[in-house]
Amino acid sequence: MNDWWIKTKVNKMISKINITEFTERLNKNTKLGNPKIKGTPFAVLTISGESEKPFFGTFDKTKFKLTENATLFPTPFTISGEINPKSDTETEINYIVKPIGFGYYWLKFMPIIGFFVFNLILYTQSAPLKAYQIMNPIMFSFIVFSCFYMWRKKNKIEADFKKIFEIE
Repeated sequence: MNDWWIKTKVNKMISKINITEFTERLNKNTKLGNPKIKGTPFAVLTISGESEKPFFGTFDKTKFKLTENATLFPTPFTISGEINPKSDTETEINYIVKPIGFGYYWLKFMPIIGFFVFNLILYTQSAPLKAYQIMNPIMFSFIVFSCFYMWRKKNKIEADFKKIFEIE
C-alpha cells in the first residue's frame, strides 16, 4: 500500500527455523482465504467456516499475506511479506503490517461520524442539556476505545506472528 498518510515500516528479521519448517508452520497455522474479508465488519458472514488456526490468509513458497482468524472482533491489519532462506537453520523474513482498507477506516472514522450524527440528531430534536451531558461522554469513550482497540490488535497480531514463527 503506497498511502503516504498511513505509517508503515518494512521489518527485516530472522526466524530461528529453516524455510521448510517456516512453510510447514504457515500451513499448520493458516486457514486459506482472502485476508481482506476477515479484517472488516463483514467477517461475521464467515462465522460458519471458523477454525482453530490463528491466522487467515494466503501464502506460497516465498510470499505470505495473513490476518488474524477472528470473526466477531476482526483485526483490521494484515502482515504481508517475503521469506528467504538465510542458512540451514534460519530464515530471513521481510514483512510489513498494513491496514486493511475498509475495516481500518470503519473502526477509525465510524465512531467519530457517529458522534457528530448523534449530536446533530439531538440538536434537531431540541434535546435537553442533560441528554448531551450523558451521551457525549459515552460517545467519546467509544472513540477512545476504537483507537485503543486498533493499537492493541496491531500489536497482538505482530506478537503472535513473531511467537509462532520464532522471529527475533
